Amino acid sequence: MIPLDLVGPGNCTLQHRIYEQIRSAILASRLRPGTPLPSSRDLARDLKLARNTVVLAYKRLSREGYLAMRPGAGTFVAEHIPEMCVGFAGDYRGLLDTSPARDATKKGTVRHPPVLLRTAGMRMVQAGHSKPQVDFWYGSANARNFPIREWRRLLIENLPRTSSNLSSYGPPEGIHELRAAIARHLSANRGIQVGPDQILITAGAQEGLNLVSRLFVQQGVQVVMENPCYLGAALVFQSYGATIVPGAIDDQGLCTANLKQSGATLTYVTPSHQFPTGVTMSQVRRLQLLDWAQTNGAYIVEDDYDSDFRYDGPPLAALAGLNNNDSVIYLGTFSKSIGSGIRTGYLAVPKQLVEPMRCVKSLANYGHPWLEQIVLAEFIEQGGFARHLRRIRNACGQARQALLKSVQDHFGQCRIAGAEAGMHVMWTLPPDLPSVEEVVKVAAAESVGLYTLKDAGAYEMGPTRYPRTLLLGYASLSPDEIRDGIARVARGLRRAGYVPRQRVDWSGLVSELGAAAH
Repeated sequence: MIPLDLVGPGNCTLQHRIYEQIRSAILASRLRPGTPLPSSRDLARDLKLARNTVVLAYKRLSREGYLAMRPGAGTFVAEHIPEMCVGFAGDYRGLLDTSPARDATKKGTVRHPPVLLRTAGMRMVQAGHSKPQVDFWYGSANARNFPIREWRRLLIENLPRTSSNLSSYGPPEGIHELRAAIARHLSANRGIQVGPDQILITAGAQEGLNLVSRLFVQQGVQVVMENPCYLGAALVFQSYGATIVPGAIDDQGLCTANLKQSGATLTYVTPSHQFPTGVTMSQVRRLQLLDWAQTNGAYIVEDDYDSDFRYDGPPLAALAGLNNNDSVIYLGTFSKSIGSGIRTGYLAVPKQLVEPMRCVKSLANYGHPWLEQIVLAEFIEQGGFARHLRRIRNACGQARQALLKSVQDHFGQCRIAGAEAGMHVMWTLPPDLPSVEEVVKVAAAESVGLYTLKDAGAYEMGPTRYPRTLLLGYASLSPDEIRDGIARVARGLRRAGYVPRQRVDWSGLVSELGAAAH
């Protein structure tokens, strides 16, 4: 008789208890492969149970590969146990071996292939900490501005069409409706003339960077990146073996004078609102960068992550809009304008890269959910996206103004860079305040989230040029929350013995504080 305990804790059925205990006995080698088991009639009689309870447990074990039921012969433990076959190419008896050598293997002496990942991971949420009441984390859209009514309407309208579309694979590069809508949006708003076939839908900017790297980056390839730059991009390129070449930044953006000597075939830039400094690349530098790419047969990856947000003066044309030589790979996202939760971005690529990009996209995944794509396509085509952009630009503009005024009201005349556009600014602390680490600590005690450049996802190569700089994101906060947050920081610093200088007269604030701190 098999020793079974049918009175254990929990609410399991008798059938499940029999199944689980026989399975455990097999996996622990108490029941060896080929061992005969009692008939269902005999086991039911011994356990004083209905025979059907045992029959159903046996059948489940048989379906899952633990038992072999041979008509006319009986029921036996299967010769090949499922768990023992997974990931193991040898004889199952090796896994049942209880010798000291086998015990040593269990303890980790087996030699597996080395992990080939060359870089660290990236996180976009603050794990392990309670969320501050006022959080100046950069790049997050304000959840209160999500276009929930229009989104819900479009979802309901398209639900009747889901049965066939959700049961079939779509094109890996994205559905045509969404690619066509994005192509028209780029033409009207960024001056980029591309057809739907040149658009590839991605699960955000990180996937786009991975696709680019899959085509152009391998061990030793040199990639020029702005210094400082976006850490997430640097990590992706490094993971494919790239050597990162730092490109200096000044008040006109990336310095192009030394590009030819770099030997690079790829450069990554954020020209509309450089991350993290907020500098806008000048028209002269843009043309110089394009000339370098054409002359040297190189590609430019243009990350236009927050170009939808500009407050002072007209936006400059995108690099891809100026390009006549097909050297720019344009990286766009809806994470900042609509919300990162929809996980949708896109690439606009030169015509000669359409087929290679489609190929690597199909190797990465077989596309994205149809329903989300068609809703976004109709949101753009019906004018909802344009209306939404006007609303959130206005909301972000008010939040920006509240931030600039609050910082000056509590800390006097300050050096703030990048205020002309985007969703964040770079604040260089005045000399009468402590170190950035101490300010961050004081703010945290007041339940305010402040971030150094490193903590905010910026990457500096070489000695830091910004030892007293904080990055303040404001797009996810209301003006009242911003005013409260800055007041809390000032109050906390006064409690800690630091008295910020104040200057109530803030005339000419935007023009004065919007200048870059270089």
